[in-house]
Amino acid sequence: MIALFAIVADLCAAPPESATADTQESAAYSRAGDEAIETGDLRIATIAYRKAVAFDPANDHARQALAALCQPDDGALLAAIARFREGDLDRAHTELTAIVARDSTSAGAHLFLGLIALGRHDGALAERELALASTNSAYAAVAGEMQRFARREGRLTVVALVAPEIDTNPQLVPDTPPLGATAGSPTPDEALLLATTVTVRPTPWLVLRDGLAWHDQRKLSSLTFLGENAQAAIERDHHANHAAVRYDLDLDWLGGAQYLVAHRGTASYRRDFSGFALAGTYSVRHRAYQQLAQADFTGWVYSGDESVLVHATPRVDLEIKTIGWREVTVDPAFSALAGGAQVMLRGRPMAGTRAAFGASSYYARYDGAEPDGLLRRDLHGEITADLDVDLSDHWIAIASASLIGNRSTVEDFRYWKLVARLGLELAFGGP
Repeated sequence: MIALFAIVADLCAAPPESATADTQESAAYSRAGDEAIETGDLRIATIAYRKAVAFDPANDHARQALAALCQPDDGALLAAIARFREGDLDRAHTELTAIVARDSTSAGAHLFLGLIALGRHDGALAERELALASTNSAYAAVAGEMQRFARREGRLTVVALVAPEIDTNPQLVPDTPPLGATAGSPTPDEALLLATTVTVRPTPWLVLRDGLAWHDQRKLSSLTFLGENAQAAIERDHHANHAAVRYDLDLDWLGGAQYLVAHRGTASYRRDFSGFALAGTYSVRHRAYQQLAQADFTGWVYSGDESVLVHATPRVDLEIKTIGWREVTVDPAFSALAGGAQVMLRGRPMAGTRAAFGASSYYARYDGAEPDGLLRRDLHGEITADLDVDLSDHWIAIASASLIGNRSTVEDFRYWKLVARLGLELAFGGP
């Protein structure tokens, strides 16, 4: 933390930079500074605002932001923001509250109090703090964008989605027992996806959530799918440590008939550091298929993952995850041991937009031989892309696509699947 003070102090004390006048470059550096402020990276913010002023000395926003950074409250704001970046939200909140008690006009303190409230799902408090932060032009851009998220958060949140989609292989319904176990060639079809999720937080540590999704297939009505997921979770935060335990109940129907009943228990842990986080998850799930044709697939799934999340830039996060699981079914031909990796890149290309790109792959080997004596070995791969665009405080346009492929030593389990979706999402929260 002392090093952070020294770096910012050196940047502020350095002589003014000079550059050829360029208002577009100045505006670009101003935006970069705003983005850095949002994540608490004051070193990057200071550099960006200095560049903005160098390219355009008349850039009042950059000049005021630089002045706010270079004249903090005796280092107290820098210290509190450093706590925030380390994930120690309790101590950051205490220190920021003390700053506001001494100086209620400290926009920087109000900004990070708002971000902490947002992370704790207190939308009303977050909106109030962010509104106070927006009175200072140095923080107005960031606070304005974050206020939109605050209006979607609260002890009660509701998200509803309507999205038409195209699926080249709808026979591979969710929780298909042996991935790719379909007879004949795939039949592409269109579907309408309707989904809603309601989340209630009676206390800061208790989360109750219910999700309902309906895929209405246009041609293949026997594959119309209804999925119900109910969750109860306990979440606890202590400084930079975040732990949770969760129970899930899944009830699925296929073509109007009950298809699956599944129970899952999950434990997860994340440790935040300045600029990155380490996390791990372990879960146990029991799947009971309700139709005679899938009875042999009933059984247990034990899975775990470890990941590192790197805040590569103020607007880009990179997550690298290793995954593994053991599946035990009634029929040993479908019992498997699998392992692989996943890479996710999440970012905000511009204000009001969020994008995510992912790639994953795993290798699975099955216990029992096929009827012809062949041992099944699968190599599975998946690529996904998602884009969200805010249309207003509560309306979001969404677009997504996923490409899935499975190679197998058994021909029946070789397949490709492409799903593309475009829709509208409604999200709001309160109180």
